[in-house]
Amino acid sequence: MSLSLQLAERAVALVPQDFDPEAIGWARDAIADMIGCALIGAVTETAEKSMLPGMLTEGQCLVLGRRMRLGKLDAAFVNGTSGHAIDYDDTSKSLSGHPTVIIVPGLLALAETLNSTGREFVDAYIVGVEAATRFARGVNFYHYEKGWHPTATLGIFGAAVAASHLLNLDAGQMANAISIAASSSAGIKANFGTDTKPLHAGFQARNGLLAALLAAKGVNGSGVALEHPQGFLNVFNGAGNFDTTRMLSDWGRPLDLLKPGISIKKYPCVYSVHAAIDAAIALHQGPLNDPAEISNVLVRMHPRRMLPHVRNPATTALNAKFSLPYAVARGLVNGAVLLDHFEDAALHDPQVLHIMSLIRMENLPDDASDYGGEVHITLSNGQVFSHSVDAPVGRGPETPLPPGMLRAKFTDCASRTLTDEGVNEVFELLMTLDTLPRVGMLTAAIEHSTR
Repeated sequence: MSLSLQLAERAVALVPQDFDPEAIGWARDAIADMIGCALIGAVTETAEKSMLPGMLTEGQCLVLGRRMRLGKLDAAFVNGTSGHAIDYDDTSKSLSGHPTVIIVPGLLALAETLNSTGREFVDAYIVGVEAATRFARGVNFYHYEKGWHPTATLGIFGAAVAASHLLNLDAGQMANAISIAASSSAGIKANFGTDTKPLHAGFQARNGLLAALLAAKGVNGSGVALEHPQGFLNVFNGAGNFDTTRMLSDWGRPLDLLKPGISIKKYPCVYSVHAAIDAAIALHQGPLNDPAEISNVLVRMHPRRMLPHVRNPATTALNAKFSLPYAVARGLVNGAVLLDHFEDAALHDPQVLHIMSLIRMENLPDDASDYGGEVHITLSNGQVFSHSVDAPVGRGPETPLPPGMLRAKFTDCASRTLTDEGVNEVFELLMTLDTLPRVGMLTAAIEHSTR
């Protein structure tokens, strides 16, 4: 039996009626978080530039943050790009990327056209996350470290499976969607810090939905598109660098959404540096009286997090989101890392630039917490202070966001495009998403309250 079919059979075998209520709750939170990120991302230059004149077709699917409706595929592309435009959307340890921003845009468009219920939408999302993360378990971390952007290259499979589930495709049709998706997968980390990174999300949200729609129409793909000598696994990872047994084992036991879970970002920058930010802020709020007293800073993280794109200096608002020196300097100077800190004007703060120049970076041992971080500061009087964080705030069930923080984040993001009344109404609908008779009720509320 082909690998695509084996994966599809496992996805089809998941029983939504048996999903843990906690998983439903995490799904609501993740979907709400992504929609908030898309609402603020809609007004970024990246999103604006991606909407080429003549490229988009009118339809019935809402563009988040705009009074505009497009066809399914175009809405998926625009909302995916917007959702990832400020790199504030959730992440998955298994995926080593951002699952929700790839899965939700196509699902939302499809649910509007199918008049799906909120619970059908949530169930399809959970199935999509399970598919993307189980696939990823068989290829990571080699896939990630080689330079692929798993959000795009692996997330597309979650998007295809989620849309297939909502379309009620059988295992054979879903297997075709997976094989079609394998020929559309793309995304390299060399483009991090540019407009192209959020475009990865837009492209693959669209392509995942397209794969499912084509499969529903009877378009087929190779049964061995994944495992063939010239198939996805050998081309992307290479022989000996993947494990299909890990891709196939333990689906839903427990759902990946629960363990290791979804991580919702507290800071609007790359998740790899969040523990170091937490540590820097703890020092600012604790023993550090005046950042001007700092004479040396050492930051230590797991080598998997201390990759070249994270070590970069901040030269633009986009690549500042991937700059460990910039994020840590902000934490030490301001005791916070906020959306406004990633505006072009903020990059020239002289005190932040000075602290950045003092920062050295080292790897933690391989057996250290892979999302942990340490910050050590030396003051001009010779005093040394340090703080370490094993897991950043928001790291799934391990260290979930404190009560109210998700709503505060959503409000901060959504208020850039929605009215105050609309922000509250939309958030309440998202928190009861699984009970809505139609997903269209949610998109109608967003559209009505868009400024």
